[in-house]
Amino acid sequence: MGAVRLIVIIAVGLSLWVLWRRHRFPGGWTFAFSSLYEKEREALAHARRTARQVSRTAAEAEFAALAGLTSAQTDYERTLRQLEQRIARLRSPGAGERIGGLGELTLFQHILVVTAGASARSMELAGLDARFDTGKTHHSIYLVEATGRVYRATYRHLVPATDDLPQFDEEAVRDFAVAIQNAVADENSFRARIAYALQQAQQELEEARADTRAQEAARHRLAQVRQRNQQDPHRKAAESELEGALEDWKNLTGCKPPK
Repeated sequence: MGAVRLIVIIAVGLSLWVLWRRHRFPGGWTFAFSSLYEKEREALAHARRTARQVSRTAAEAEFAALAGLTSAQTDYERTLRQLEQRIARLRSPGAGERIGGLGELTLFQHILVVTAGASARSMELAGLDARFDTGKTHHSIYLVEATGRVYRATYRHLVPATDDLPQFDEEAVRDFAVAIQNAVADENSFRARIAYALQQAQQELEEARADTRAQEAARHRLAQVRQRNQQDPHRKAAESELEGALEDWKNLTGCKPPK
């Protein structure tokens, strides 16, 4: 069974080869296979190989130049995108990393989140004033926003025996108030630097948008390659040789073969 299958495969392959050869060298069986016309077939095959090689070399050169242009455009767009993202982060830095939390307050790098029951709101750290105070039953952290509005966060330290509410140690509340004050100082410093950093980033973006030198150079290279390919004497000679070989075969057989 395996031998039969092998014979069938060989027969099919041979048939396809015969059809291909008849197609490449039209005019009849004699012109396609006879040794009498081997020299003519070789001349046509050589002209085809030469033209194909020259054409392939030209296509590879143009493809490389086009890839260079695509790369330059990609780099340009990536640079603009990175600068735009940098500006967006400077304008809106978000919450930043979580620093810590105590009771209803959660401190992040750029904001302080106040959670009261099911609701929560954010306070900008820039310009925020925080101070610690204590009373008979509660420790307090007073928060004064830049607008002047005041919020008091409370931490019970005296809880009746029948009450299951948590108690807060004074030192823990004081330390958290200090952490808020330090975060505010860092944020104020960060905000003071933002104006300059934003100005620099915007200037870099404008310069990057205007800097199309790499793309223009790549376009120039592509145009040069295309012009060189069109004017290449080797390509013209190969095409002329192929046209001549095709015409000779047509005169010989009465059938014009494909390129």
